[in-house]
Amino acid sequence: MRFPLLARAATLAAVTLSLLLPLSLVSNKVAERRQRAEEVQRAFESETSGPQTLVGPLLALSCEETVNEERVVMRAGKEETLTETKTRACPTAYFTPRTLAVRGDVKVDRLHRGIYPIRLFHAALGLRGEFDWPGPPDREGAQARRWTGASIVVATGDRRGIKAVSPLEWGGRRIAFDAGRGGDDRRFSLEAPLGPVAGMKSGETLAYAFSLELAGTRQFKVGPVGDSSTIRLAGNWPHPSFTGAFSPDARSVGPERFEAAWKLTQYATGGRAAWQPRAGADRAPAWDKVAGFALADPVNVYSLSYRANEYGFLFVLFSFAALALAEAVAGVRLHPVQYALVGSALAVFFLLLIALAEHLAFGPAYALAATACALLLAFYLRAPLGTNARAALFLALFAALYGSLYALLQSEDHALLAGSLLVFGVLAAGMVATRRLDWHGLAARLRAGAAGQGATA
Repeated sequence: MRFPLLARAATLAAVTLSLLLPLSLVSNKVAERRQRAEEVQRAFESETSGPQTLVGPLLALSCEETVNEERVVMRAGKEETLTETKTRACPTAYFTPRTLAVRGDVKVDRLHRGIYPIRLFHAALGLRGEFDWPGPPDREGAQARRWTGASIVVATGDRRGIKAVSPLEWGGRRIAFDAGRGGDDRRFSLEAPLGPVAGMKSGETLAYAFSLELAGTRQFKVGPVGDSSTIRLAGNWPHPSFTGAFSPDARSVGPERFEAAWKLTQYATGGRAAWQPRAGADRAPAWDKVAGFALADPVNVYSLSYRANEYGFLFVLFSFAALALAEAVAGVRLHPVQYALVGSALAVFFLLLIALAEHLAFGPAYALAATACALLLAFYLRAPLGTNARAALFLALFAALYGSLYALLQSEDHALLAGSLLVFGVLAAGMVATRRLDWHGLAARLRAGAAGQGATA
């Protein structure tokens, strides 16, 4: 063979690239299990309740207008215009409160369906504030308009999660809530009819208060509908991800609980116009300017397993580089099949990791999978490497690789920096170890070995 070193490198490169297939299969399996977990979550939500967005209370005022309608009739062969005065309903108007204060304590239950984790929360909420009674409706071409009825309405993301609601305290009265607006109107989950509006004065301030128990999954958000809104939420979840259009003004996240507070004004939210129910009556509106949190899980076994698998090819490169270095420096000879078996064991680690992590906590699952694979590799390499010392050295190498990967997974924000330093360190170690290596002599030895094998054959 004229270029044995080049042929050897090409063979090892082919073996390395062939391992992309099992690594890809493992990645597909992780994605499949992740999708299955999401399907279980959606099935649970279809049986209980989904994410919750609480918007309200809003003051809904029904309207009546008087208009003149003209029509042309024929009398005695002549056209005659008649004017009729009619009264008809005009669109319901929705008004936001002057102030809104929301306090909520959220209890999160950790449930399982099979091997898949599910998070269900129960929020105990108290709402209070004040409304300013609006002036008479605009005429907009009508002779006259007047308010005919009033109610307080509240929207939720999933009305099935409403577990209890207290009567509305309104102007010294207690008014029971009804289930929505009735009929096919699904825009609001609760409605408290206020009765006749005769005698109400424009600008009159009316206080309100009520409490609500709401269950849901994944996330909980509140609409700051008031001209001035304060929201305070606390719960027993140590990993809240604050979502929505507004970040908390104050937050405290501990190992067992979190607390967060928002203070918002109509200038930030867009005022009354932002809270008009624009969606059709057959579905809930989509509210976007809300504040709240999601039940994030930093130890998501599928996300961590997927990220770990992304480093699989790097694992193979590092391991093969160490084996090739042992061949070059210590004179050990390894067959490409042995490289392939070592690479297969490295790929199996990622499959073993996701299988164990579905039943154990991620840390113990990772330690168990890494220990099993590292011991298997060290035991297998003991024979071709020739000495226990070399096998122990490779055991330490695999332990360092698995430890480095675990550190990368735990520090996502610094993963690129740590990974770059790791690659640089391995490259530097290889360059230092081979700085005095006679590559021409190595090629000659490989050529002589190939010639000797040919003569023997």
